[in-house]
Amino acid sequence: MKKLMMITAIFSLTLLSAFAQRDMERKEISPEQRAERSSERLAEKLDLSEEQKKQVYELNLQTAEARKAQMEVRRTEMKQNREAHQAKMEVILSPEQQEKWNELRESNRKRGGEMRKGEENRRKQFRKGGSHKKGSASSPRGRYGRGR
Repeated sequence: MKKLMMITAIFSLTLLSAFAQRDMERKEISPEQRAERSSERLAEKLDLSEEQKKQVYELNLQTAEARKAQMEVRRTEMKQNREAHQAKMEVILSPEQQEKWNELRESNRKRGGEMRKGEENRRKQFRKGGSHKKGSASSPRGRYGRGR
């Protein structure tokens, strides 16, 4: 039982860190901010000299700018692929099917947005110190989702 709890805890922490990283990237941090943040963390942990701090910052800035450029290329590529797929689907489908397909896409977009909002609310609650488990000790199913 203890091993199961430990594995569950490790898995949960891994997921939380992944969500936190993904959440940070959506805030559109500039390459300069990203380089500064990364450099400060390293300077603190590695006790870097002023010269090393400058060098690390420059390296991190170059890397951050390169990543941003790569992401822009990827976004453009993905948009073109999406548009090409949509054009091909419109050729294949009848007008009635196209209408249903557009409705399906819209409902999926809404559902995806709701799921993201739910994830965001759960993260906010967790950061505030609220319960992040599905069940609680007082719920009918018990803390771990099983019956009592």
